[in-house]
Amino acid sequence: MNQPVLLKGNSLGLTMVLDPGMKFDQLIKAIEDKFVQAKDFFNGQTQIALKIEGRKLDAKELQNVLQIIAEKTTLTIAYVIEDDKIMETSFKDVLKKIQEREQKRSQSMVDERRKGDGQFYRGTLRSGQSLESDASVVVVGDVNPGASVCAKGNVVVLGCAKGYLSAGCDGDDHAFVAALDMQPMQIRIGKHIARSADGEPEKKKKLFGRSKNNDNQPMEAQIAFVEDENIYIEPISKALLNEIIV
Repeated sequence: MNQPVLLKGNSLGLTMVLDPGMKFDQLIKAIEDKFVQAKDFFNGQTQIALKIEGRKLDAKELQNVLQIIAEKTTLTIAYVIEDDKIMETSFKDVLKKIQEREQKRSQSMVDERRKGDGQFYRGTLRSGQSLESDASVVVVGDVNPGASVCAKGNVVVLGCAKGYLSAGCDGDDHAFVAALDMQPMQIRIGKHIARSADGEPEKKKKLFGRSKNNDNQPMEAQIAFVEDENIYIEPISKALLNEIIV
């Protein structure tokens, strides 16, 4: 292709077409330059979907791209669309369900959320950092080991979740935690707690997503929820969302 990075608008937000053969360190610089050049085009836009074509990015590469967009524009990438269609429909539905559920909360909660208090957080949470919200929260970035997120509503991580995630902190067992890459140290939903088992990599891989040695395999969006007094983590599907999110 003549240009290493092409940006095109679509009905859901933005399509980014990437050169499939360019080295990633060169490609990420080209992505940065393209978004800097196009910053006036994004003026006034906030939450959008990013569709990636032409090249498959691993988890680390994707986070580098999201970080560049966060630093160079005012955009919030609400979800990412790649070849995996389930990721597209699932996270689109997750965000829609959050909005519908939040509208049913008290007017004071709605007013607080409209002020931008914790609804969306853009960036990576590092060890020792914490994020709290009286509503639901969407983290556009990673939650690293030792970092924590606590929300009275739901928690959605559009990145790798490796820290402490707490949803329904006021005792709501109907809340949920969702992530593009689910590898948490601990999940708490309402009064229920599930922890990663140290020293048991097979069990950790089964319950909490990919092993550390498989960073290049495609991400699998997963959701954690309470059923029969236990926390379950399963791949996201529209049928599952309709069952557990009311």
